[in-house]
Amino acid sequence: MFIRFLIASYLLIMLLVAGAFGLFFYFEKKIQTAFDAYIVSTTNQNHIEDLISGATKRSVLMTKMVHAKDVFRVDQLHMRMLEQEQRIIQSLMAMRGDTLSPSATQKLDAIAEVMTRTRYIQESVYHQLMDDQPIRAFDTLVEDALPSQDKVFAQLDGLKTVFENEAEQAQDDFSDEVAAFRQMSVMTALPALAVLVLVGGLSVLRIRHYARTREELLATLEQRVQTRTHELMLDRNLMQNLNEAIGIFDAEGRLQISNKPLTQIRQSLPLEDPDSVWEMLQQGFAELEPDEVRQTLQRHHKWRGEAALVTGARGYYMIDMARLNDPSLPQEYYSLILTEITELKQIQNQLTLTAKYDAITQLPNRHHFNHQIEHRIHEQPDVPFHLFYLDLNDFKWVNDHLGHAAGDAFLQAVGQAFKQHLSGEAFIARIGGDEFAVIVPGSLNREALYRLAGRFLETMTAINQKQNTGHDVGCSIGVSHYPEHGQTAEALLTKADYAMYHAKSSDDTGYCAVFDEEMQATLQRQSELEVNLHQAVKDQAFAVHYQAQFHLHDLSLSGAEALIRWSTDEGMISPAEFIPMAEKFGLIDRIGQFVLETASAQLQAWQKTACVLPKVAINASCSQLLSSNFYAQVTAVLDNHALRPSQLDIEVTESVMMRNIEHHSFDEEATSLQLLQGAGVEISIDDFGTGYSSLAYIKHLNIDRIKIDKRFVEDIDQNPESRSIVAAIITMGHSLGLRVLAEGIETQTQLDWLRDLGCDEGQGFFLSRPVAAETFAQQHLTV
Repeated sequence: MFIRFLIASYLLIMLLVAGAFGLFFYFEKKIQTAFDAYIVSTTNQNHIEDLISGATKRSVLMTKMVHAKDVFRVDQLHMRMLEQEQRIIQSLMAMRGDTLSPSATQKLDAIAEVMTRTRYIQESVYHQLMDDQPIRAFDTLVEDALPSQDKVFAQLDGLKTVFENEAEQAQDDFSDEVAAFRQMSVMTALPALAVLVLVGGLSVLRIRHYARTREELLATLEQRVQTRTHELMLDRNLMQNLNEAIGIFDAEGRLQISNKPLTQIRQSLPLEDPDSVWEMLQQGFAELEPDEVRQTLQRHHKWRGEAALVTGARGYYMIDMARLNDPSLPQEYYSLILTEITELKQIQNQLTLTAKYDAITQLPNRHHFNHQIEHRIHEQPDVPFHLFYLDLNDFKWVNDHLGHAAGDAFLQAVGQAFKQHLSGEAFIARIGGDEFAVIVPGSLNREALYRLAGRFLETMTAINQKQNTGHDVGCSIGVSHYPEHGQTAEALLTKADYAMYHAKSSDDTGYCAVFDEEMQATLQRQSELEVNLHQAVKDQAFAVHYQAQFHLHDLSLSGAEALIRWSTDEGMISPAEFIPMAEKFGLIDRIGQFVLETASAQLQAWQKTACVLPKVAINASCSQLLSSNFYAQVTAVLDNHALRPSQLDIEVTESVMMRNIEHHSFDEEATSLQLLQGAGVEISIDDFGTGYSSLAYIKHLNIDRIKIDKRFVEDIDQNPESRSIVAAIITMGHSLGLRVLAEGIETQTQLDWLRDLGCDEGQGFFLSRPVAAETFAQQHLTV
């Protein structure tokens, strides 16, 4: 029996222990389930807090981005927004990984959908800012992004409430299961006490572990609350310390929120009602009409403008106001943002001043002058006026001898003096280096125009005396008339400029010339000549004539000079007329290359004639000499036509030679002329004796021949002074080992004198005129 009892007891104990273990595992599973549910709910609450924090930071960053001053700051804030977006996505994904109730899952899906739509709206704000559409970006922020964000907060609060309820329910379930477990422990039979104690001990250990875990979770929640509170404080401090003055006002315009800058502005104004935004705008910004601003806000929900704060904390501000009409708000509000742009406005005004006025004379510049003419013509097309174009003669002397500071002071004195001698309706501007232009209203006769021009000249005389430069600066004046001489600023300036140059170059008109029909005809001819010259260069519609050069002691042929000729339907155009024009429009190099190529080809063809032409001379322009490839061009032409370098003579005027020397004075490399002479090409100075530096530089010029200008030859038989100059040039040339050629020989007497003075060579109409290649060959290259 005892054995049976023991066995039964042991069986009973075993059954009790087995039942106790079954009950233990049963309650352990239920407790674990309740605790897991509590953990999930608590974790989801944390995720909700993260989502609220991320959405809040994203809104703050979006607000900063709308008010950022440059695209780099916008892009930086956008990157920070993307970081917050990544955290939001991570929180959403973490929540989706947990087992949620159907209602929580449905709310989470709705939140994700709204947050996705909000993100698209905020991205559109960013792209609008990057497309330089700040106003549109601000509207999108206020009208779409912020309302959508409010919906997100509302749904997050709802889901947070669900999780809080689930956490409370899980906590209650956990407490109920622990109580049931304790009751089961008390009701367990004494024979299973040891086992139950063991099981109870293990349960207590497990419960303590769960309690510690709960305490840790509570501590974590407290830390998160503190962190969130700190973030909110930072957000408030950030708003308070922004440079922009920000305020929120209710529907009546009463202040609700104000940061420090706006508070300082309001306190600096003499306001009877310091909380009224409308009184603040009316008292502080005299240019604004608050009623118009209010009407615009009612119609368009936003208003932007610029105005000066005329009292209190003075400055220039950009003013942004928006009407906040959000269903989530208890009522309608207005937002106000004042951004100080005083420095920017000053820079803008300075740029406007620089764009319109000359820095030296403080007079309007050429752009402003042209605009003034066009404005007059547009506004008063029937009102005539005169345009005076004034150019200072020999002003370069002041800059060269006294320095540019003295030159600037002289120009400033001229501009102010001219301005003082004009009536109030006249308009004066500095349109170039030493050029001024004046608009004189009315239609004056020629005598009145000359009287006014005379006053300008008298002004120049007074300025010369006052400035005491030691050199009298003159003035040449050209006058055009609207509407007779043009309907645009460009046309009137062109004709006044032409009249000025006519006055400068003509001995008949003196210091002033009024544009007339004769000038119109000349200007028209020049315009047509310019067009035809471009076409002639393109078509190579030129011819090369040749003037023979002779040894004077026996009149044997020494060479020929190649001369460009241009024949048109209207007749032959003189080189003296079209060569300067070719230089002005950059066509002279192509003409020079044409002469070089044509003359070289002709010289090659003449190598087979009965009498071979020793050499041909061509004229080189300044731009050709300064070109880096002139040497290569000449040598290539000589090679192509199988000519020796000694068969080519390059003639350069003395003034061009001087410019070439000055240009290369600091160069270590050889010039094109030096390279050509080193290769065997002869170099001649044309028109010798007319340059200002001939005697000073002649010993430094590596040349072979000098050509006496025809002005010294034409009266050599009548003027002893001319004979002395020619004799001196010949003697000097021979002493330097140079050959001397005289130009412009037109009489036997001139030829005899040149022979007597020992001149080596000569050319001129008396010996041979320039003729076409065929005629030249018949006259000089046949037996």
